[in-house]
Amino acid sequence: MGNADTARDLMHRVYEERYHGAAHFKDRFQLRVNLQKKDDAASYAGWITAENPTSGPYQGTSFVWFPGEKGSVAVLVIGTDGFGADTSILGRPGHGRRLRALSRIHRGKVWVKPDLLEIAGEVPSPITEVWPEIQPALKAYSRVIYAAVPVRGSKDAEPVQDLLDLFFEEHKIPLTGKAKDRWAERKNAIAGAVFPHLSEVDVLAHLKERRFVVLEGPPGTGKTRLAYRIADKIGSATKVQFHAARTYEDFVVGLFPRPTVQGLAFEVRPGDLLAANRKAQGAPHLLVLDEINRADLARVLGEAVVLFEPGETDRSVKLAHAPEGQPQEFKLSPNLMVLGTRNTADRTIARIDIAIRRRFAFLEMWPDLSAVSSEGVKLAEDLFADAISTFVEYADEDTMRLVPGHAYFLDPRKDLSTEQREARVARRIQFELLPLLRDYLTEKLCGGASEAIAGLADRIQARLLGRE
Repeated sequence: MGNADTARDLMHRVYEERYHGAAHFKDRFQLRVNLQKKDDAASYAGWITAENPTSGPYQGTSFVWFPGEKGSVAVLVIGTDGFGADTSILGRPGHGRRLRALSRIHRGKVWVKPDLLEIAGEVPSPITEVWPEIQPALKAYSRVIYAAVPVRGSKDAEPVQDLLDLFFEEHKIPLTGKAKDRWAERKNAIAGAVFPHLSEVDVLAHLKERRFVVLEGPPGTGKTRLAYRIADKIGSATKVQFHAARTYEDFVVGLFPRPTVQGLAFEVRPGDLLAANRKAQGAPHLLVLDEINRADLARVLGEAVVLFEPGETDRSVKLAHAPEGQPQEFKLSPNLMVLGTRNTADRTIARIDIAIRRRFAFLEMWPDLSAVSSEGVKLAEDLFADAISTFVEYADEDTMRLVPGHAYFLDPRKDLSTEQREARVARRIQFELLPLLRDYLTEKLCGGASEAIAGLADRIQARLLGRE
């Protein structure tokens, strides 16, 4: 404290060991060091962009250490004079996504403000209570801190490096040496954390605990494939495809006409739910409802919706019609599990209403980076990386639900010779992926990411033409 020269020397050494030393890079930043000896003064040391004055309020983002009692806090912070030229960084969805991915990687040690551009709220007290004591700094800057990690020793080095490297990369400063190699690996980890992987083990665990589960996600992420694999694991399953014409009579129970000698008679037929429930009387049974939101769920389920409570197996409803051998009072067997799939990109379908939604656990499925790389088709890997990067960087939360899944970049005929695999993948991208992206743009579904996604479509088209 009070020794600015030592702090400056340390920060110079940090920069030179990690980042490109060319003057046109280095001169984009200035060091600010203000280390007060008074306990009630806010001390800090950090990098801010060079276009700001050398003292007083500044604009844009900065990487700062706040020294405190028994440690410090490393933060990304917005200058008290406003966003400045860094509005483009803060307002780009990708910046926040990468920070939240880092938070997941470091199991919550990295705190990230939910809305990076919101400067009215302070860092929540449950967060600051576990930080080293930096009360003077919080009093002055709490509203403009948008990401932070507490630092108490060398064990905290990794999250600090991640915040620091992200800050400089966002400002277009190249990393060098070992730091460059490390950051390349970290970016892969961050990409994986942006799209968490959902395994068969995860789904089975949720089904056994929660019983009623929906797999939801963008097109091409393997929801139906995973649901069918889960059905095979359980060993006993009923598979149903939902659509707009599906009714209560199809799913629960109904009267259906039957020709007789005298004319027509009506018979009571059990629907999919009753049939699956009967199969679940003696052993676990899975009812798969593919594209669950394509039907009007409130009408299809009817009064049976109240039975979908995993911990209340004694609930019953009175059926209007009871098939032969079925009591009028209907209960779900505790052995029955329901697994639905839901495509989040389909905007023509009404959202699932809250009363039904709360009865299911919703597990998100996202593109799988490893699925494409495992096939070894460089064209697919490059275009998939471009597509994912574009959506992560520019798409808002609604548009993110349109991100194309890995299936669009995989060989549609793995049973054929691998010699023509790249050609088959190229045709799939040409005639399946590109029309999907063009439809998104035509239907104006991409919001503020429209220009970026149009550019993505053009790059994909150019790459495909280039291989002919």
